[in-house]
Amino acid sequence: MLTTNRAVALQFFEHLYAGRLDAALALMAPQAQYRVMGRPDDFPLAGVYSKDQVTDLLGLIGPTVPDGANPTITTTIADGDAVAVIGHVEAVAASGRDYANNFVFVVTLREDLITQVDEYIDTQHANDVLFSN
Repeated sequence: MLTTNRAVALQFFEHLYAGRLDAALALMAPQAQYRVMGRPDDFPLAGVYSKDQVTDLLGLIGPTVPDGANPTITTTIADGDAVAVIGHVEAVAASGRDYANNFVFVVTLREDLITQVDEYIDTQHANDVLFSN
């Protein structure tokens, strides 16, 4: 089961990063949630998104990195129903500034479907580079 959970989590991000949103969403349970850590008053992406709202979340991110992002997954750790996906992302922001951030996603699965994604990044850096004028 751990191998399956790890494989599903990695497949989810592979699809997401390649722009195959329908394939990524197909790996999520109907009631799944995607949570971006942080305080919504301080970071526009922070909050909890339903599976149906993931498209809205990506719509907020897309314009901030018009040429896309280059994520690198360096480590995965699987324990029971949870998989931690750890890595780094680089991009050039719409402002022309370089964006480089580390990430940890904790993906929870049930019956081979993702039920929860918790995203941990340096929200201050993301806000400063991606959302500050």
